[in-house]
Amino acid sequence: MMARLDPYNPTPASRASRVVVMLLPFVIGLVCVLLSFVPVARIIGASTMPAFALMAIFYWAVVRPEMFPVYAVFVMGLLTDLLSAGPIGLWAFTYTVIYVLVLTQRFLIINVPFSVFWFAFLVTGLVEGVISWTVASVIYGALLPVRPVLAHVIVTAAVFPLFAFLFGRIERRILPAG
Repeated sequence: MMARLDPYNPTPASRASRVVVMLLPFVIGLVCVLLSFVPVARIIGASTMPAFALMAIFYWAVVRPEMFPVYAVFVMGLLTDLLSAGPIGLWAFTYTVIYVLVLTQRFLIINVPFSVFWFAFLVTGLVEGVISWTVASVIYGALLPVRPVLAHVIVTAAVFPLFAFLFGRIERRILPAG
C-alpha cells in the first residue's frame, strides 16, 4: 500500500516571503533610482552623479532577468522622469531600450570574467549616454553638450564594480538559486 501525500499548502508567511524575494531586484532598482537624487556628488566634491539605476538594470537583466521584467524597468524610468523634472518619458524610454538590448546580448555576458562583465557595462553606459543625449537633444531642439554625458558614463563605470559586488552578495545570500 502506497503512502498518501497531502498537497503542500504553504503558510501565508512563506508565501509573503516568496513575494518579497521575487520583488527584491525591483526594490533594489527603486532604491538605486532614489539614490540618484541624493546629492552624494556634492558631498564628496564631485560634479557628476553615477547612474545607479543603470547599474541595477544592467546587473539584474544579465543575472536574473526572470525576476526583473521589462515593466519594472519602465516604472524605474518613469520614476526617474518624475523626480528629475525633465521630459516625461526620456528615462522610461532609455532604460527600456537599454534593458532590451542587454537581454538580447545576455548570452555574451553571462558567466564571463568580471573584466568582460565590466567592459560590457561600460559599453552599455555609452549606449545609454548616446540614447539619452540624442532624445534630449531632439526634445530640446538643440545639440546638448557631450562632455557631461561622457563624464557621467566614466563615473558610472568607475563605481559599477562596488555595486556589482553588493548586488552579487544580495543575490547569493537572499535569492534562491537560479
